[in-house]
Amino acid sequence: MDPNDGGSDLMTEFEVTNEWNGRPITDHETKISMTFSEAKDGVKIELRAPFFNDPPPPETKPGQPCFKLWDHEVVEVFLLNSKNGNYLELEFGPHGQHLVLLLTTNKKCIKHSLPLEYSAEIDLENGTWRGKALVPLSYIPPGVDKFNIYGIHMDQAKPGDRVYESLFPVPGEQADFHRTQFFGTWNQSHFLFPKITELSDIWKCALNSPKP
Repeated sequence: MDPNDGGSDLMTEFEVTNEWNGRPITDHETKISMTFSEAKDGVKIELRAPFFNDPPPPETKPGQPCFKLWDHEVVEVFLLNSKNGNYLELEFGPHGQHLVLLLTTNKKCIKHSLPLEYSAEIDLENGTWRGKALVPLSYIPPGVDKFNIYGIHMDQAKPGDRVYESLFPVPGEQADFHRTQFFGTWNQSHFLFPKITELSDIWKCALNSPKP
């Protein structure tokens, strides 16, 4: 579906078809797709992506938080309140590792490596992988109105280089996923986030904790 079209009452799905700078993806047929749906205890995210197995998986055990997961093959989603700059970053790896970060303006991370119910499964025959996560509502900042979805993997044609993919293009000389001014609009007809009306205790604690 179009990123700015209204979703159904039950599910909202997006597909990443561009590289970070808006250039269409042409080097692989399978595209990253991500589905959001409402769950009893939070928001369920399901994703499907091409599997490159490059770079190798992190040493962190599957199911555990992995700081700097972005250095590996990964799919990410950012959920932003553009009025105050608070945003949630979720990272998912094909080998079962994950990373949750709470951030504020200017890429300032105030909390990371939170626990998450997440699992992943690799389909070697078809060269794809799937991930499923249950995101607690307490992780999501109230007033989400902007978002973006990203993918990172090694360039199969140019070993050593990395490929950065983005639902909404992020202009610039190089990929910078934290340029939140280029995030797309989370249409209010999407059902998930308007019901979160106040900061959770996790967010309050992170925002009020002294930083070095």
